[in-house]
Amino acid sequence: MIYMKRLFIFSFLTLVSALFLTTACENDEYLYQDIDKIWLAGDANENATADSTFFSFRAYSFSTTDTTLHVIVKLTGHAADHDRKFKLVPVDTLTNVDASSYELGNFILPAGAYEVSVPVKIKRSVPGLDLTKQNAVLALRIEPTEDLGGSVEDALDYKLVWCDYLVRPSSWSTINYYIGPFSQARYKFIIDFTGYTEFSMFANNYNLIFWFQGDLNRLLDEYNNNPANAGRPEGWPYLNDNGEPLQFGSGLRY
Repeated sequence: MIYMKRLFIFSFLTLVSALFLTTACENDEYLYQDIDKIWLAGDANENATADSTFFSFRAYSFSTTDTTLHVIVKLTGHAADHDRKFKLVPVDTLTNVDASSYELGNFILPAGAYEVSVPVKIKRSVPGLDLTKQNAVLALRIEPTEDLGGSVEDALDYKLVWCDYLVRPSSWSTINYYIGPFSQARYKFIIDFTGYTEFSMFANNYNLIFWFQGDLNRLLDEYNNNPANAGRPEGWPYLNDNGEPLQFGSGLRY
């Protein structure tokens, strides 16, 4: 009697296991799609964040009319032994530029690759926008192809944002009192004549700060005393945003 009960229980559990495995296989077959997936990111060398890359033309000479940023396409799945096509399209509701304002590179994931960098050439002049006051935005979204689909819901879109004005870096606070409040002209002068774009190295280093203050005044005097600078768009003498001559020093209000 005990043997029969054990045999019944064993048979019942075997049947349940078989049904479970069958159902699981059916579900796996239902969920599986014979297509690998991709997601989008920015280039760390271009100070990208998780969802966008920001670029300012103002940090460059007026002869710079375009530049190239990059969107990184990353694979979730297996690398293939052949090139595969993917597709990125503008998101109309998030984009405020037309096709004449940018150029997209090729949409090919090479054989054996798990990621590829897509170059996007952006233009300094954008129809209908004043980039000295407004941002241009190009939002790109993955559109599935026969080879590759979209993966990771919050990484299906990626934005490239650009302008022609300078943005105050967070590290400006370390030099604000000794160099002067942030202004477009003051920051551009520093970039053009020293190459500095951020200032965290000056924090609590007063010898370095006062050297920097003195060097900026030396460079400004050289500019203002050179007649060759007459007619330059920065002014001669070099002008601040309010039209007054630019200054560097402690305790300035503008």
